[in-house]
Amino acid sequence: MNMHAHTSSSAWRWISVAVLSTALAACGGDDDPLDTDNSSDPVAKYVGSWESRCVADSGASARLRADLRKITPDTLGGDVIAYAYAGTSCSGPDLRDKKVLSDMRMTLVGNQPIAGVTADRFVGTSAQGEGKVLMYTNGSTLMIGDPDSPDNADGYPTEFLEESLSRMK
Repeated sequence: MNMHAHTSSSAWRWISVAVLSTALAACGGDDDPLDTDNSSDPVAKYVGSWESRCVADSGASARLRADLRKITPDTLGGDVIAYAYAGTSCSGPDLRDKKVLSDMRMTLVGNQPIAGVTADRFVGTSAQGEGKVLMYTNGSTLMIGDPDSPDNADGYPTEFLEESLSRMK
């Protein structure tokens, strides 16, 4: 599975890109955001719930949610969920939700400089396949490497996706 994707001007294209590239997360089974992790473990800064902005197109809307849990001090696990809504505000009951990555497990294997920050490199597997993911968070925003950007010598992206996810609590 390629856990990366390319952004475009199409809102729906971004949702599919985010779904494929955000190879992390876990669904908690309800709408309550997951607690964060205040430990000093290397993956603690990614633990919790993350959500994309609402993307509207053709009278409908969608958002992406990632609930990330710590498996070990250097491993994250979970699922990624995409939600679709009638109307353009991502409100009301969702018409469809789809677990797009399941049984995900991502291990931190190092870092690299990108766009003026030091991002973390992960290798991961899910029920849908395996891949390499580049991520960075400042605590409130989660940025993901753009798989359609040129790869470096180790196979990781050299640019971030234009869209990011925000911490839910």
